[in-house]
Amino acid sequence: MLYSSQYAAVPGLTTTTETYESAIRWGNDTMGVLSGAYISAGALDPTNTPTSELRLGLVMGIQTATGQWSNYAAGNTDGTGVAQGIMPVGIRTTDLLTGVGQARFYAMLVGGPVQASKLIGLDALARTQMADSFMFDDDFAGRHWFPWKAIVTKVANYQILASDNFTLFNNLNAVVPVTFTLPAIASGNAYYFGFSAEVLAQNLLVTSAEGGNIIGFNNITANTVAFQSGGAIAGGFFAIYNNPGSTKWIVENRSAGANTVTTS
Repeated sequence: MLYSSQYAAVPGLTTTTETYESAIRWGNDTMGVLSGAYISAGALDPTNTPTSELRLGLVMGIQTATGQWSNYAAGNTDGTGVAQGIMPVGIRTTDLLTGVGQARFYAMLVGGPVQASKLIGLDALARTQMADSFMFDDDFAGRHWFPWKAIVTKVANYQILASDNFTLFNNLNAVVPVTFTLPAIASGNAYYFGFSAEVLAQNLLVTSAEGGNIIGFNNITANTVAFQSGGAIAGGFFAIYNNPGSTKWIVENRSAGANTVTTS
């Protein structure tokens, strides 16, 4: 498959980007999965100089809004807080002549055996998120953190996206009730979300886009579940997922203490 000119560079002489000693994979060259990748013009290598030089081994994520790849960081909220790939070469994201950021199209390493010590931006959360696709040379068993791929805080109402699947949401520091609207379900969906009420006496609500299809707490036709940590106890938690027929949302209460749950 042709991704672009080698290293996604414009014609002409330039500095060496990487050396073979910097190879991030172990095993033979066939042990790795590459996918075409549209790399954002705003992608950065935060610990490099200049930051517009994305080094081989940089851990990357995908922006939810654009579908473009950019640098991973655990605190990012644009989708790149989930590590999904690794830069297989070094690439400059600025135009050689103008110095302006420019999107690049190349390849992304999305699976295979890698040398953990040579990856840039790799942390414990990224290892967990990448455990099903990558084999790290210092941890063959991998670090699985089932089922959550991300933990996300929301302090205002939020429409949950299909790409948020396997996310644990919370309302930490919210000063108003926060309503999460579930995505529409249809045949073939397999959604699983978690919700942690982390503000005392403040509602965390989960509502169905279709209405009347939430099962839980003695109600089989609920539109909304409202969950509140009350008294001196915080940390109420429940999970919600769709049934195999993708017709109902099923709620599981997994908390203890003075938590108030209502359905409507």
